[in-house]
Amino acid sequence: MKGMSLLARSIALLGLSLLSCASAPTSRWVRDPSAKQETRSPGVVLFVMTAADEQILRDGSQRPTGYFLSEFYEAYRSVRDAGYEVVFASPGGEVPVVDPESTNPKYWKDHPEWLEEARRFVAQDERIRAPLTLEAALAREQEFQAVIVPGGQGVMIDLLEDERAHELIVKMGSSHRPVGLICHAPAILTRLPRSVSFHGRRVTSVSWTEEWFIETFVMGARAQERDIGGRLAERGWQHEAAFPGSGHAVRDCNLVTSQNPFSGAEFSALFLEALEDFRRGGHCEASDG
Repeated sequence: MKGMSLLARSIALLGLSLLSCASAPTSRWVRDPSAKQETRSPGVVLFVMTAADEQILRDGSQRPTGYFLSEFYEAYRSVRDAGYEVVFASPGGEVPVVDPESTNPKYWKDHPEWLEEARRFVAQDERIRAPLTLEAALAREQEFQAVIVPGGQGVMIDLLEDERAHELIVKMGSSHRPVGLICHAPAILTRLPRSVSFHGRRVTSVSWTEEWFIETFVMGARAQERDIGGRLAERGWQHEAAFPGSGHAVRDCNLVTSQNPFSGAEFSALFLEALEDFRRGGHCEASDG
């Protein structure tokens, strides 16, 4: 922490303290002894994408928005390379839009060569250029082994209140299939009923400090929907966050969440682990602690 201000050091120490004191997972994966022993082959992973391209801030100003390219592409690449098929869906079947901020090379330091690769993919791949509607995805929901919602401010515009997106997450999460929510996407959990079977699990999301930084130095004003971590805690989820800008992801049985654009490796490792557990059979149940 050399060179940091007293305030920054205090925030860092507080964040690390909160993380170190985080509770153990509230649920665990249990293999049904009567289940068949063979492992299912990798199947289809559904990516639910925001199609919002504009954001109105609290001061009335507007800015372009969308999904965060690095958060999407690292997750996509990991499941693709592990042998899974990918299907895309968005509200209205609209073409998902990349947040311009997410093409900044600072978000691609671990794999700078992936930036141009990702640009080409989203510009040319027919699946993401013509996604399913959320209604169509719901009709095919039993075909999917997992769902991932990449982050970006666009999520807060068209997915946060979308009942079809909620239903997809509830159906898949309640049937023990992996649900992956990245950065801003865990905010969707605040809109789910407390009665869902996976309510109250450990989660992470973009932190308050990171929200403040983005609003101050990138967006220029506060977002309409913010304080995701605080809202998750208020709704009964066990929210935690690591030091701002550090890679951090949390897995609580089949629910995998991550904190920021620098958490791609951590998210992918935990999500693939959850997918493998699902393919081996079994279910989530309350942890003994």
